[in-house]
Amino acid sequence: MDHSAQQPKNQPNRRTVLRALGLGAATAGAAPLIAACGGGLKGSGSSSGDVIKIGYVSPRTGAYAAFAESDEYILKQARAAFAKGLKFGGKTYKVQILDRDTGSDPQQAATIANELISQQGVDLMLVTSTPETVHPVANKCESEGVPCISTIEPWQSYFFGRGGTPQKTFTYTYHFFDGIEHVVTGESDIWRMFDTNKKVGVLWPNDADGGAFRDKKTGFRAQAGVKGFTFVDPGAYEDGTKDFSSIIARFKKEDVQILAGVPTPPDFATFWTQAAQQGFKPKVVTIAKAILFESSVASLPNGLGDGLCTESWWLPQFPFSSSLTGQTSQQLADDYGKSAQAKGRRWNQALGFNHALFEIADNVLRHANPKDKKAVANRIGKTSMDTVIGRVDWTGGGAANPVKNVAAIPVVSTQWVKGSGGAYDLKIVGNTLIPEAKIDMKAREL
Repeated sequence: MDHSAQQPKNQPNRRTVLRALGLGAATAGAAPLIAACGGGLKGSGSSSGDVIKIGYVSPRTGAYAAFAESDEYILKQARAAFAKGLKFGGKTYKVQILDRDTGSDPQQAATIANELISQQGVDLMLVTSTPETVHPVANKCESEGVPCISTIEPWQSYFFGRGGTPQKTFTYTYHFFDGIEHVVTGESDIWRMFDTNKKVGVLWPNDADGGAFRDKKTGFRAQAGVKGFTFVDPGAYEDGTKDFSSIIARFKKEDVQILAGVPTPPDFATFWTQAAQQGFKPKVVTIAKAILFESSVASLPNGLGDGLCTESWWLPQFPFSSSLTGQTSQQLADDYGKSAQAKGRRWNQALGFNHALFEIADNVLRHANPKDKKAVANRIGKTSMDTVIGRVDWTGGGAANPVKNVAAIPVVSTQWVKGSGGAYDLKIVGNTLIPEAKIDMKAREL
């Protein structure tokens, strides 16, 4: 997934990260990270007491801190919403939210999960942002029988990367986010808006996301939306690559007019700067992960972020409202920007999804015995509700529920536009998957 535009010095070594996650080159057939998806669970009984404990785990510091920069605001909101307690079965429970920072380190995430489960006795775990945080926490919850809801990781990476199959699903861990099929639709819709030779150069690194995108059976090229396009794949490069000259030369030689990929922000910044220097200028650029946040786009030199395209999973323009606070998407973004917790920052896409975690937690805990972990987990799997990010649905199968544990969330096609004040805005240029979202403008060539 995405990283912050400004990478702290304590960024985890990618090889260490992948080894800790057990993903290796990370294909859909990767070895499972847990011993079992179902039986032999330790903590699947009920807990007593008048306090519901909710764990919230995110990377507030370290390489992936951009995903959690709105945590302080979201946690204040959630604690206010739960201040009067939560009723179930004629009983009112106090609610305690135990938030923890992983430092963007998977080993720390695993340690935190163990502490929250073994020492704090959480009744429900919420976890967000990148496999490095999500997998260790979800795996611990699955093995210990603690219900867990996660988000902000492509669902294929989450499900297949943790050893799931359509036949071997999980019992306690559930996820909501977009998938590679949504990325393909969002990006290929943009490709078709331009007159090109339909040659697509791809930047798929040797990491978890790159492996998921490259996978022949479930990855990018396996999706129907790419029919008619030719891919130029120079091979997996290592995260942290400093010289992309050979890849750029290959793209120029093969007359690549469309650029796509799932690089980290630092790697894309290096590539795109060198591409400009070496005269590689495709007509359209659609990049997942690296340019999700304005900070990453604004950090590109010489205005090179202007006109870049990406798929977007949440925007203030969305016509959705929060079930927890009643705020519209626009009100949530505006209120965050005005809050002391924002520290002068603007919204980013993670704000909506991390807020939605608490919407779903509220809904689930009001419809199942909060002290019965199996009942809570079962309730998550029966949840279908409207949130500030739109409909989240773990029922019914189909595109919205491709496997038992996944609620798939659609995206819109967007383009970054530099305003007169220097700030970059995300404009909706395609809405195939979310027709309720109004198109802001016609996409333009670079």
